[in-house]
Amino acid sequence: MRTIRHLLLAFAIAPALLHAAPKPSPKPVASFFPQLELGRFLADNFDLASVRSSLGSRRTPELRTFTDFGMVPTRSGDDVVAFDGERWFYQLRVVRRADINNDGIEDLEVCFTDRAKGASVDTSQSLLISRFSDETYAVALHYASDACGPAAKNTGARARTIEVR
Repeated sequence: MRTIRHLLLAFAIAPALLHAAPKPSPKPVASFFPQLELGRFLADNFDLASVRSSLGSRRTPELRTFTDFGMVPTRSGDDVVAFDGERWFYQLRVVRRADINNDGIEDLEVCFTDRAKGASVDTSQSLLISRFSDETYAVALHYASDACGPAAKNTGARARTIEVR
């Protein structure tokens, strides 16, 4: 009888002890993105070669970013950069900053809009953008995301998978 009482007491106390045990601290997340003016940073550092866009046919090894194309943002802030030109509209809107793919590096969940004015191109695609060091471009990784919402316009454009070794 005494053994049964001890077992019942152990089952009653054990969950409380487990709950009171110290929790492991979350692993640190490295970030290679600035805290402020993220939009301007993306204009200068987002590698357009990592995503399909209307700029793809004009891109060369030297033309990798919006800035390389000579584009100046018409709107820029901590969560957006937009280029509203005469014939095209491009926008990167940051929806979330976090270690989204659990690799220990901060990622950006972004909605990328690529729209021709008066033409048939009008796409929005959800991207996971990551940067692996202070010396590298920010690149789009293949990852399922709803950054543009469930009804995003996407006429076949998809984020390209980048294999990092």
